[in-house]
Amino acid sequence: MPEFLKVEREGRTLIITLQRPNVMNSLHAPACRELSEVLDDFQADPDLWTGIITGAGDRAFCAGHDLADGFDDPMPPAGWAGMAERNDITKPLIAAVNGYAFGGGFEIVLCCDIVLADERAVFSMSEPRVGFVALGGGAQRLGSRLPKSVAMDMLLTGRRMKSEEALRWGLVSELASPGSVLDLARRYAGEMMKCSPLALRYTKELAQEVQDGDRMIALIANGRKRVGPILRGLADTQEGIDAFMQRRKPVWQGR
Repeated sequence: MPEFLKVEREGRTLIITLQRPNVMNSLHAPACRELSEVLDDFQADPDLWTGIITGAGDRAFCAGHDLADGFDDPMPPAGWAGMAERNDITKPLIAAVNGYAFGGGFEIVLCCDIVLADERAVFSMSEPRVGFVALGGGAQRLGSRLPKSVAMDMLLTGRRMKSEEALRWGLVSELASPGSVLDLARRYAGEMMKCSPLALRYTKELAQEVQDGDRMIALIANGRKRVGPILRGLADTQEGIDAFMQRRKPVWQGR
């Protein structure tokens, strides 16, 4: 049984709940490896046709990479959260965003096919505020989902985007009243059940060729390999992590 996730089957739908509420469902490397394995099993199971990813509690979907627990531990082969560097999940995935989706949590959202959000949900590509970069595909995927100026605004300021704005820009398909986003996701999964599961899989494969195809995956992997080692050697990166842990404002030195 998974330790950091709650995994439930509801008919032909798999519901994956990120279950580390004491740290706002942020993920460390073991949780990422666990999620990767669950997604492998989901893809391989012919009796599962759709998947939903959500977070435990009503505060956070996922606050990103856990800076306090093995920050430099290796990710699974599929990259951050077992999702960033793969395009072999051909079954529909729905993100039921129940709260904060920050940094790597926002990157998980961008890996899903349909995004539904609680009215109280908030999105942010917050990595630069702790001296890091969105290496889990956030920089590349957000730039392909939004107009350039809006994407760069979020990437270069780390600002927070409320659910209403995310809906307006098309990052979210529909908003749910507080506490009901998982029920909305179930309804969307039910609509998919009216379709041929194989037709949906081939439709997603075709859509992924232009959205998250091999070129996108290669760009994400190459960016991580090129930029990641540089960042980990910077004084500012360590300062960002230290400031986060000490709950103070970072003092940047540009080195």
